[in-house]
Amino acid sequence: MAEVNEQRKLAWVGMNLLSSLTPRRRKLLLESFADPCEAWDALGRGPLPDLFGEAAHQIWEERRRAKPEEELAKAEKAGAQIITIEEEYPEPLREIADPPPALYVLGEWGPEDRLAVGMVGTRRATSYGRLVAKKLAQELAERGITVVSGMAPGIDTAAHEGALLSGRTIAVLGTGLGKPYPAGSEKLLRRIAERGAVLSEFPWDMEGTQWTFPRRNRLIAGLSLLVVVVEAPERSGALITADCALEQGKEVLAVPGPITSEASLGTNRLIRDGARPVLSVDDITEELGMLPLVRERPKHEPEVPPEAAKVYGLLSLEPLSLEEIVAQTGLTHAQASQILLELVLSGLVEEVPGRRFMRKPR
Repeated sequence: MAEVNEQRKLAWVGMNLLSSLTPRRRKLLLESFADPCEAWDALGRGPLPDLFGEAAHQIWEERRRAKPEEELAKAEKAGAQIITIEEEYPEPLREIADPPPALYVLGEWGPEDRLAVGMVGTRRATSYGRLVAKKLAQELAERGITVVSGMAPGIDTAAHEGALLSGRTIAVLGTGLGKPYPAGSEKLLRRIAERGAVLSEFPWDMEGTQWTFPRRNRLIAGLSLLVVVVEAPERSGALITADCALEQGKEVLAVPGPITSEASLGTNRLIRDGARPVLSVDDITEELGMLPLVRERPKHEPEVPPEAAKVYGLLSLEPLSLEEIVAQTGLTHAQASQILLELVLSGLVEEVPGRRFMRKPR
């Protein structure tokens, strides 16, 4: 989309600063005025009781205190940016029910991040949960799949750390970028920004509250093709993310755990209620392979030498062994090995542990 002019940007950022301007109220406002600048100016002229009822005075007071210019300056000083819904905004978030009018971004969300899996779980993770989250995230990243999580302690942190070993990851915060949770997580935040992005819809210096963390969960689900819950007790924010995914029409997978473990009560019940159990990364990639977005990647097939087309056409996001490729193509081991070597060197195919081969996402 075209770059938005400065006044429109300030209007969007300003509206995002008003906590009382809920998505429903913002929609009413934008339906009543021709563009965001007019809407922002109208908010500054006085309360709008016809639109907002009893909340009108509170919204007007917040508008008087709002300083969108300072928000832009804080982000720029920290090497971050604020992008509005009129700019180069993550396309998957445009498709959710209430996309944020502005997003604070450290790092960069890229087109390759359309191939993303949400991975969430309890903050009070067991050693089993942390081990599984880190392993699955690393294996997904090895396959070119971006791992999305919330940077909270426990499962979220393990997922980010696993993905960082092999590829990209995205963190969605329940606080402003200037107040990351938990305290002391700035080092992890910077590492994630170097290999992906850290996103927040909240003002720069906003601390987390009991409503900001559940609210950010819809963005984790929104950025993801599906959501994997690794470990969660019966009452867990991770289950809110699962609900968000289901509301958005996305699949939820869950990692089974011991029936004696309170940390796995939520995930085991998800499986009982129909969620696909995750026994290995293959369960996740198989589920991804059923989605149109993944089946159609890449949209424009790269040029492949005729002698390699049979092998390349066979490969997908689901890795195959050399023996499976030989059996399905009728090539000799030597022929298949040579073709695979050429495809790997050309960047079209990658080899994963166990001498298995998969098409490299583009």
